[in-house]
Amino acid sequence: MFDICIVGGGVAGLMLAYSLPSSMSIAILTKEDPLTSNTALAQGGIAASLSPFDSPSTHAVDTMLATANHAHLERVDILVQEGKILVEKLMSQGLPFDMTTSGAPNLGQEAAHTHRRILHAGGDQTGKMLMQYLLKHTQEKVTRLPFHTVLQLQLQEGRCTGVIVGDEHGRRHEIQARHIVLATGGIGQLYSQTSNSSVATGDGLSLAYHAGAVLEDLEFVQFHPTIFTLKGKSCGLISEAVRGEGAFLVNQDGVRVMKDVHPLLELAPRDIVARVIEWHWQKNDPVFLDARHIYRFDQKFPSIFANCLSHGLNPLHELLPVRPGTHFHMGGVKTNDVGETSVSQLYAIGEIASTGVHGANRLASNSLLEGLVFAQRLAKRIEGTVIRQVNKHSIRINSKLLNQHKFTEMELRMTEQVGIIRSEKGLNAFVNDFPLYPLNLAEYTNQEIPFIHRYTASSLIAKSALLRTESRGGHYRHDYPTSSDEWTGKVIEQSIQGVSIGTRKIERKETVK
Repeated sequence: MFDICIVGGGVAGLMLAYSLPSSMSIAILTKEDPLTSNTALAQGGIAASLSPFDSPSTHAVDTMLATANHAHLERVDILVQEGKILVEKLMSQGLPFDMTTSGAPNLGQEAAHTHRRILHAGGDQTGKMLMQYLLKHTQEKVTRLPFHTVLQLQLQEGRCTGVIVGDEHGRRHEIQARHIVLATGGIGQLYSQTSNSSVATGDGLSLAYHAGAVLEDLEFVQFHPTIFTLKGKSCGLISEAVRGEGAFLVNQDGVRVMKDVHPLLELAPRDIVARVIEWHWQKNDPVFLDARHIYRFDQKFPSIFANCLSHGLNPLHELLPVRPGTHFHMGGVKTNDVGETSVSQLYAIGEIASTGVHGANRLASNSLLEGLVFAQRLAKRIEGTVIRQVNKHSIRINSKLLNQHKFTEMELRMTEQVGIIRSEKGLNAFVNDFPLYPLNLAEYTNQEIPFIHRYTASSLIAKSALLRTESRGGHYRHDYPTSSDEWTGKVIEQSIQGVSIGTRKIERKETVK
């Protein structure tokens, strides 16, 4: 038996292992190679108010504005205050952030930030550099189990006591631990167009749901505005940092598409930029990113530059066709401010968790910061945790075969009906054709369960999107195109017990220090 079993090996899972004492036995399970994660693909950076002209309170204000007044105020305060301290600590410990010639952090600008506060490492390779740093500093502390897919969470008297996994040879194993942590990342692969890693298939949502945990804010999906797109195929992410350095968006006639749309132009909140670009594409008016004037583009963005060249375009001399794609999920498994879920001994951190800090629309570069901050908080919590007893829930068994629907059909339907622009008609059609089934996962084969995870996650997201009859942040309904006061502060929660509407603290009673 392990002390800690971490499902997922991105920034949140690795930071947790990094922060836990060496005396604890830690297992990290990953579906593929340890470097295969959304973190490793992250081109953006880590937001922290390190400039003498900046402050955590300003960072908090920017976050609340970008999140469409739906973020949890107290959790945002934790993020920006503890985040600044943690980033400074990591810098002092040798994490190789990019620095200016004077030795100060080289801070970048991204959308909806009022100050330059984005730290990068290796230019556009921040995620990869962060992963390498954490892997190096945890290699002696953890047992790594790559190519292990978690099929089911084990429960005993209402407590999560372990996981059932399938290895690369198709064999099943049970791994027991005193604490089970979901750090499974995002949902991008549920859609046909995405910036996400191949492992981002929403497994954590399904695992938590079938274990009886509460999930929230599932309707809020962020679509990155600028996915490099050729012949209808996603060819990689072009970081928002490129627009932060001055790149602009134009249509096929060279007209800037964000002009007269938002005062921040290309640096408007991502949901606004994404909808504008998608609207142009739907009118057969392709949108391009013009980065030709950016000084030393090839050195500032080496990964992006190399990827563009590999697809036959040179960003120094040519326009880059871009279209929105699934990028980040603001919702997830509901947690408190130390990562605990509604199921005893089950925790969630990183993108799979809903801490409330991202609200309806994540502020750029707050995601890596969240993974770091709340992983560190969970580490402190686990060290002092007393295992509690809770009432056992029951899972309704349904033997309906779910694999009658093909992956490709479901992905296309998610993109068309649960994508950037939604409507009651499309959402109803998806929910009716892909109804939600609480299942006993033990009844299914290793080959069926990964599909069930994707199916369940898709159904959960569509259900929440149908229920929220307004537009807010990453959730846009063209039949309800504005935000509604009736939905302000309201949170849609789902579990095997059903759907409920909760509330969230979004009003500040005292200023951030």
